[in-house]
Amino acid sequence: MIRIVSFVLTLMLTTISLSDYARAAEYQLHAQDELRLRVLRWDGDRNAFTVLDGVSGDYRISTEGVLSMPLIGTINAVGETPRSLARQIEFEIERKLGISPAPRVGIEVTDHQPIFVLGEVTSPGSYAYRPGLTAQQALALASGLIRIHPGNAGAFAQDTMRLGGEVRNLAAEIDALQAERARLVVDLEDLDRSADQAVTSIRPRPRGIEGDILDATQKARAAQGERLRDLQAVLLEQIDRMTDQITLRSEQIERTTAELADVTSLKERGLTVNTRVNALTTALNDLESKRLQLEIARLTARQQLNRAERDTLALTDDARARTLEQLNRVDRDLARLDIRLATSEALRAQAVASGLAVPDPLAEMQTGYRVTRMIDGAPVSLIIAPTDPLKPGDTIEVSRSTAMPTNSQ
Repeated sequence: MIRIVSFVLTLMLTTISLSDYARAAEYQLHAQDELRLRVLRWDGDRNAFTVLDGVSGDYRISTEGVLSMPLIGTINAVGETPRSLARQIEFEIERKLGISPAPRVGIEVTDHQPIFVLGEVTSPGSYAYRPGLTAQQALALASGLIRIHPGNAGAFAQDTMRLGGEVRNLAAEIDALQAERARLVVDLEDLDRSADQAVTSIRPRPRGIEGDILDATQKARAAQGERLRDLQAVLLEQIDRMTDQITLRSEQIERTTAELADVTSLKERGLTVNTRVNALTTALNDLESKRLQLEIARLTARQQLNRAERDTLALTDDARARTLEQLNRVDRDLARLDIRLATSEALRAQAVASGLAVPDPLAEMQTGYRVTRMIDGAPVSLIIAPTDPLKPGDTIEVSRSTAMPTNSQ
């Protein structure tokens, strides 16, 4: 029966495991790919298949290439095919959740990072990626090469203006990111100085919007730290007060215990009544109960104090980790924009030169493809062939060069 269930599950999930392109080419997953997971298990009580809601859902592979899932943890996803990743998830579900037989997992790649087509194309911009997309097909998505005709000065002027605007926009984006980076660096140095008084910041504080953001961030962090310190002071005061009360109760218990022993001795000799013994016993029990309540309350206050002290220590560490993460993100964005800016500036210069020169009608135009790809977190420039496949997030620059035709013998 289990084998039949597993076989039927496999057949059901075949239709949802991969998109058409990914299934045909055994697509290898990349960072930032969006996935839709569906996990099915056989419910013997209902005699039907059910969806495992705790794991099924939409996910995105992180920039580090990791897929984070509830109940399962993290799994390295980049470089895997959807089918092989599904088998890994099935294994982890069976191992960590103890579900047997193991549920069947179907993975659909729902979205990728777009590609960017720049250069001597009619419609530069970003385009949706699909597995198997080649450089030549990306050129077709951008409506092909810009058509060059002798004397079309208006078209060249328009192209030059467009590229000039693109250069200005990219430069503005870079300026904004550099201002954000300056703010993050100053904030990071201030955090290091708060942890180590020997560290001194020599950088000027940013002005304008970034300066306002820095001030607001640091004021909010300082206010949070002040609240934690105030809480610690209140808890310490409560602990001291309860310690004094516990000491007082202990002294009262000691005196009452001694008095009860004396009265019990007198009662045994017939010198006092039983009512006095009962009253002292009740008073002693009441004092011990109140002391126990105070000890529990003091223990709770000490636990709260420990949490407040941990939160105070973690406040700077957490802020530093978040700032470093933002700084890394800004550096990656700056690297990508620097490449795009250099490409756009080169194309603008080429457009200006092309507008001043009359194309040689005897010259043949050769198309070149250069792709910028993030490899191990760094941009790498590669020259590729027209039929070479692209990857999600690639920036492809299309250029033309002239070559005199050779006469056949």
